[in-house]
Amino acid sequence: MFLVDCHCDTLSELYKQNKSLYANDLMLDAARIIKNGGGLQFMAMFIPTEVFRTGAGATYTLKLIDTYLRGLKELESKGVRAHRILKKEDLAQLPNGQFNTLLAIEEGGALDGSIEVLRVYYELGVRCMTLVWSNRNDIADGVNEECSKSGLTQFGRQVVAEMNRLGMAVDVSHISTYGFWDVLEHSTKPIIATHSCAYSLCDHPRNLRDDQLKALAKTGGFVGINFAGQFLEKDWNDACIESVYRHLAYMMDVMGCDDYLGFGSDFDGISHPPYNLCGVQDFVPLFDLLSKKFSDETIRKLAYKNGIAYLEKVL
Repeated sequence: MFLVDCHCDTLSELYKQNKSLYANDLMLDAARIIKNGGGLQFMAMFIPTEVFRTGAGATYTLKLIDTYLRGLKELESKGVRAHRILKKEDLAQLPNGQFNTLLAIEEGGALDGSIEVLRVYYELGVRCMTLVWSNRNDIADGVNEECSKSGLTQFGRQVVAEMNRLGMAVDVSHISTYGFWDVLEHSTKPIIATHSCAYSLCDHPRNLRDDQLKALAKTGGFVGINFAGQFLEKDWNDACIESVYRHLAYMMDVMGCDDYLGFGSDFDGISHPPYNLCGVQDFVPLFDLLSKKFSDETIRKLAYKNGIAYLEKVL
C-alpha cells in the first residue's frame, strides 16, 4: 500500500556509515519502500545539540543535504523515479510504486540563529522543520527544559512566521509543552507533530497530552505515530504492532475522527523499536493487523490521505 511516513533519521545514518539510500541494512531504504507499494518518505536531517552549539549547525546540515542529493542521483541511475515534493502541485503527481521524498530538518539549531539560512534551506528543498530537539536552542525550549516554563523566543516567533510565509511545515515534536501552545497561537497554518504518541497511554515527556491532540484536530494539524518502544509502552520490551494500533485508536477517539493521524516511524532514529516492527518492511504486517481493526477508508486515510491533505494546507 502507498504510504506517507512523516519521519525517519536514515539520512544521518547514510552520512555517518556511507551507505546506500537504494538498499542497505538499516531500518529503511528505497528498495523496500517500493516493494511495499511505494510512498512519500519525509527524510529528516538530525542536527545533534553538541554540533549546533559550537556554531556548526549549518555546515553539518549542508553535509546531510549533500548526502540526500547524492542518494537521489543514485536512485535515478538505477531507474527509480525519485520524486521530490517541493510545492503543493507535486502532491497531485505522486506516482504509486515509486519513491517520493520530502526533505526535513530535525532541530532548528540548523539555522545557526539566522532567518537567511532558513530561506536558503527552503531554496535547497527543505519543506518541514522540527523547531527543537528536546534541548534548548535559539527558537524555543524542548521537552528536557520543561522546568523553564518557556515557549518561543522572539527569534522563534520570526522563524514560525517565515516558515508559514515560505510554505514549510512547522513540526512541534520534541518541543516543550509551553512551546507547543506558543506555536499553535502564532502559526497561521496548521502545525504537525511528525513523530509522537499519546501521553495518556504512555507518560513519556515526548508524547502528546489529550488537550494537545484535541487542539491539533481543531486547527487541522497532523500527528504521525512514532514507533519508539518507550513512547508506546512503559516497558519498551512490551512494544509491538498491537501497541501502535492501541495508540492510533485512542488518539482517534480523543481527536473525534480519523482525519488527522498517520505515521512518523522514526526509523533509524530509535534504539528500541517494537519487537515485530523493526524496519520499513514491517509496515506490511502492521497494515494486516490494522485492516482487521479499521474500515478500508480509515486505512487509506492513515496510510496516505491524511498526510497528503495536511501538506496541501501548508505548502
